[in-house]
Amino acid sequence: MDQDKQKQITGYFIEEAKEHLQTIESGLLNLQSLMGDAEAVNEIFRAAHSIKGGAAMLGFSSIQHVAHNFEDYFKVMRENNTFKIDQHLQTLFLQAFDKLQELVELLQSPYGLNKDAVDGIMLGSDQIFASLKAHLQNLISGASKPETDVKTDVRVMLGVFQSEVPMKLRNMLELFKQPDSPRSRQNLEAICNQLQEIGDRFSLVNWSVMIQSVRTAIANPNNQFRVLAPILIKEVKQAQEQVLAQKANGIKASPQLLQLIPANLSTQTAFSQTAVVTKVAASSSDNTSADEVSKIFGAVIKEDKAMKGWQTFSDLVAWRQNGAWIASNTVPPQATPDGHFPTPLWLAAWHQSKDMKARELQAQYAALLAKIASCNLS
Repeated sequence: MDQDKQKQITGYFIEEAKEHLQTIESGLLNLQSLMGDAEAVNEIFRAAHSIKGGAAMLGFSSIQHVAHNFEDYFKVMRENNTFKIDQHLQTLFLQAFDKLQELVELLQSPYGLNKDAVDGIMLGSDQIFASLKAHLQNLISGASKPETDVKTDVRVMLGVFQSEVPMKLRNMLELFKQPDSPRSRQNLEAICNQLQEIGDRFSLVNWSVMIQSVRTAIANPNNQFRVLAPILIKEVKQAQEQVLAQKANGIKASPQLLQLIPANLSTQTAFSQTAVVTKVAASSSDNTSADEVSKIFGAVIKEDKAMKGWQTFSDLVAWRQNGAWIASNTVPPQATPDGHFPTPLWLAAWHQSKDMKARELQAQYAALLAKIASCNLS
């Protein structure tokens, strides 16, 4: 197809897409009244479907992707018309609509759908649709489930958060102890995905949004592990405690977490959280305060630092080489380092930084070295 013909067809698509966008926007602004009007819901469904089809035919994959999401969720609303629309659902739909509208406007610009501009618009779109999906499911399930089923779901949810989340936290901490690498970050992001799936399973919108913020902070290469670890571990732990106290609607990213997210994303995250309509959760005593949680995980991080300090000392006195202990009864694979002092057999297998004798041993060994130095041995 020649360039002029392609330009002409694209122009037709833009004109038609703008008409469909007006239909969608009008429907979203009157979302509550739409629920009682099956034809109105079908109309915005068809508008999204038309944009998706035209974009797919012309190869505009970004527009197709966003329109497809709209089509899916309008279909869900068409098939479930008994739940009550709230402000947060409307806000999420309008945020997603802004993405679709921006893409169509970009297509009409002189440079068209250039990659950098598209990436900028698409940034955060999956997060919006994930939150939209979770909240929509939450509203539908709340309207259709019997009270006994809801109570059963709560018990299951509490069990999962008591057993699975601590395990994920331990895995995160172990990865933070490893050297910073693309693979370590990928594994950390994979754990975030698993944590978000847990939230999505029980329609915990605020939990999912917070975990998305954690994952974004990890994906930012400017954030070092030593900075990320204490903030993110504490963040997830506190959110877990809120879920267990049945106060999940109060979960939100802390200012410390938002500082680890690029400005353009942190603003959006903060907006998403403040837009959530807070519901009255079932009251339950919260026995673990934020300060106590901080102390618990602060101690874990402190222990990790103590371990690294001990290992550094062991490297210095040549009890370890290339990260491995050199025992007094083993033959190292290469020449023993100069100044090597044979490692006691018990020490070759010891690495517990909590042992109160560790500093005493370190001091005694330093005194021994000083005494030897004073002897002026040649």
